[in-house]
Amino acid sequence: MQQRRDRVTPVLFAITVLLALTVAGIIHVAYGGQVGGPFAVADQVSSTTRQANTPYVCWDGNGSGSLTRCPDPRGEDGMKWVFPGYDDAARSGECARTETGPRDLFVECSITWRGSRVYLHYAYWSTWQTGQKKYAATGSTPRIEQRPDGGMSLSWRPRRLPTPHGEASWVTAEMVEGHGWSVAAYAGDGEVARQALEEFGEIRDLREWRGLPR
Repeated sequence: MQQRRDRVTPVLFAITVLLALTVAGIIHVAYGGQVGGPFAVADQVSSTTRQANTPYVCWDGNGSGSLTRCPDPRGEDGMKWVFPGYDDAARSGECARTETGPRDLFVECSITWRGSRVYLHYAYWSTWQTGQKKYAATGSTPRIEQRPDGGMSLSWRPRRLPTPHGEASWVTAEMVEGHGWSVAAYAGDGEVARQALEEFGEIRDLREWRGLPR
């Protein structure tokens, strides 16, 4: 009897070790091959939950408890947010970031639209007054209108001027008072320039300037 027990004991021990290794392997795979304690997992879940539970999404994709905590739109991603029509312009032709000059950001799009060559200039000025002076220099007095969001829109009617775009010499532009973003359209005809600005130059509602509710 004693000899039988001696033979059984090593077998049971081997089975126990095998089961322990199998369970350990399952846990290892479940954590993506990394050793992770319960606190590490809790931290990951907590972070994901906080992101998903925020009531607002900023223009840069980050969650926030308030739109006032979202940053103002900046850079090319900010430009695409401020000008919803930019994506359509980019799909219609070629857009490229170019020398900024007095601007902090300058993107030029060259498109063929309704049979005409049109150029669109999307820009950001560190001080909005600098942009205002740029277009005031065209000799056109801006039309000032209150927007539905409470902001004041400054728009310059089409005016024919010497431009770097050859025959596309009619220029029209728009910006919002107090904000550094501007958009301008150049075309060979004043009405085409005006319509192109209307089509591709919409400036986002200021109530959505920094983001949107979920």
